[in-house]
Amino acid sequence: MAVMRTLTEDDILTEDDLDEIVIEAAGDGRHQQAAAQFEDLAARPELHGQVSASMLLVHAGGQYGLADDWDEAVRCYRAAVVANDTAAAGSVAAAAAAAMAADDAADDAAAGVADIDPRVWLHDALVRKGDEAEATTLRAEIKSSRSTNPDVYAAVAETLAEHGRQQEALTWFTMGFHRCQDADIPVYMLHLLLIGRRAIRRNLGFPPDELDEIADAYVDHLEATDNLA
Repeated sequence: MAVMRTLTEDDILTEDDLDEIVIEAAGDGRHQQAAAQFEDLAARPELHGQVSASMLLVHAGGQYGLADDWDEAVRCYRAAVVANDTAAAGSVAAAAAAAMAADDAADDAAAGVADIDPRVWLHDALVRKGDEAEATTLRAEIKSSRSTNPDVYAAVAETLAEHGRQQEALTWFTMGFHRCQDADIPVYMLHLLLIGRRAIRRNLGFPPDELDEIADAYVDHLEATDNLA
């Protein structure tokens, strides 16, 4: 595996650095070494800028998964959840302090919090391991958190669909749409949920409904745009 650029305490990790590790591992198959590198970087908070410890640990878990080492993947994903929870707690405190001080620190309030709940990756790994009892408990926790991030629902739905649990996948796609439709998010994210939902409904042999028609219209729009390009 090629060595990533040398980092000093004055450097900040970027997403390009992470991509470099991932691409290199994809080329030479040394996923466990890449996972170890991500873990090492997660333990160096002085380097965290564009990326967080939680994100790095999710990458580590993904590399262990590619190496078919699901025990290690689960370990990393658990650590990512803890890191994200810690960052979220710190962000709440920082936001409160910024509000009281009425300064620009509020812009940094969410530093270190993952873009997507890392519990979805832990859930995926648990399902792959066959640890259904914990996976079921974790799904209930994710559901009760009532996220307004469509990617959370899509990730859980896709895991369930991949393991033949079509009806449950349909429930998560549909739930995600209804919970996120009034959120301040790009509309295309809702459309992607509906496209996933439509695919599951077709697999189950269900006739098109109103939401399927919205998904079809979006796909037609994308195809028309591609044809004009």
